[in-house]
Amino acid sequence: MSLLNARGGAGAHSSATGWPSVARARSVTLCRASAKPDSSVRSAAVTTIERPSPTTSQPSGATSSGAVGPAREAAPPALSTSSTSSAAATAAPPSLSRRDPRLLAAMAGALTLVGEACYNRLSSLQPEQLPALEAVAAALGGGAAAAAGVAAAGLGLAKLVMGDKFHVELLRGRLYIVAGVPSAGPAVAPGAVVVRPTGDVRGNGAFAAASIPAGTCLGAYSGVLLDTEAFDAKYPDGAGDYAMAVDERHVLDAAHLAPDTAAFHPVHMNHSRARPNVGRYYRRATRTVLFFTLRRVEAGEELLYDYGRRYWRGREHLELP
Repeated sequence: MSLLNARGGAGAHSSATGWPSVARARSVTLCRASAKPDSSVRSAAVTTIERPSPTTSQPSGATSSGAVGPAREAAPPALSTSSTSSAAATAAPPSLSRRDPRLLAAMAGALTLVGEACYNRLSSLQPEQLPALEAVAAALGGGAAAAAGVAAAGLGLAKLVMGDKFHVELLRGRLYIVAGVPSAGPAVAPGAVVVRPTGDVRGNGAFAAASIPAGTCLGAYSGVLLDTEAFDAKYPDGAGDYAMAVDERHVLDAAHLAPDTAAFHPVHMNHSRARPNVGRYYRRATRTVLFFTLRRVEAGEELLYDYGRRYWRGREHLELP
């Protein structure tokens, strides 16, 4: 069993009347035949329009008010102002809705560019906390440009908002994220933490002897470095009670330090998933684990952190809240 229990970690135009086209053409001819305001001509034109023959077309050259000339071929009716405006409006490109795929694609492209720029800038300032974008994109699964840009935008935004409480680490092709815990802070004052019995089945525990501010560094986990083979040989059942996983292949075993209660060591802190007041910051590349207070801890409070589900695998019935 490999490191099993180490502590770790989206319209077409149409005619409205139906009249024969010849009648319409004749009407146009009569209206244009005279430039004078002759009432008879106007009357003839009106008569022709209002009384067309619905079933019988008139012979070529005949008119309803006398011979004016040979009938012309039907001409298409002139477009009205409203028709012209409608055609212009139809020809104009439609506006993009918020759900239009083109708009969404444009927004995704812009987000990609902004995200890449922001991430690269932050990565150049803090390379130990934000790996290079190319490496992150590869670790995320082959890295399509848009997906990598959006992911980078999210990581960069989280870093801007959370500052030193958001960390990204890339190790052996795996991406690790630590959130909510700083990477640096003032050291705990000497004598501020004491080790004494808890009064229950847990045995000893670490307690604050004085008020400890939030963000205080309680120290680093230290011990004997064991690889997978050495750990399995020492703990055949996989239950390394005082072993802290520092990466996928190594643990720090502090079993020899646990009995010494005269001086505080992180090995003395007990587990709580429901009420932790201490968090862990990992630097897997250097196999470093630091502990920081997540809030102000008052005198008399026990210092607790979450060991992680991996530690309790196979012995969940022993876990205390």
